[in-house]
Amino acid sequence: MRVVALLVLAAATACAQHHDPMVRYLSRAELKPTGAAPGAQHRLLATRGDGSKEYALVLARGDEVMTALSDFARAERVTAASFTAIGAVRDAEVGWFDFAKQQYKAMRLDEQLEVLSLIGDIGVGAEGKTVVHAHVTLGRESGRAFGGHLVGAVVSPTLEVFVTSYPQPLKKKLDSRDDIELFQLSAP
Repeated sequence: MRVVALLVLAAATACAQHHDPMVRYLSRAELKPTGAAPGAQHRLLATRGDGSKEYALVLARGDEVMTALSDFARAERVTAASFTAIGAVRDAEVGWFDFAKQQYKAMRLDEQLEVLSLIGDIGVGAEGKTVVHAHVTLGRESGRAFGGHLVGAVVSPTLEVFVTSYPQPLKKKLDSRDDIELFQLSAP
């Protein structure tokens, strides 16, 4: 009986260490990058005949991910791109669009996480500014995955991003029904 009690106590302790995320609701306007990314560096790897370009972007410990991606896009004047990344972060916040509330349900985990997959795109927003849209799958120490729309995260210790930019701009338009920006593929 004592062994069973110890096992139950160990299981409860393990569950307490892997707490549920903190939740808040955000409007689209509140999804702007915040923070700084002073350690982020990038380099052009290749320029293709069609005008597309390949970049490597490496983020350092303490860089805020969405800020670094947005800063890069502005610096290189990227108006259409896709990207992938792997690495590790802490204090990550991801969101899911809640259609009933017309807001993002943002969930935050204040712990070290592996970036199992970070994918996204860059385009020109409805206001004419560069917009980064990223989705992430994060791995917890327990091996469980946590993910969604990346609201923000702090790099710990590195994040390695590969970006492919395209010569033709991709513009987004505000879908007033759901208050989200969507790509419009009509001719520019």
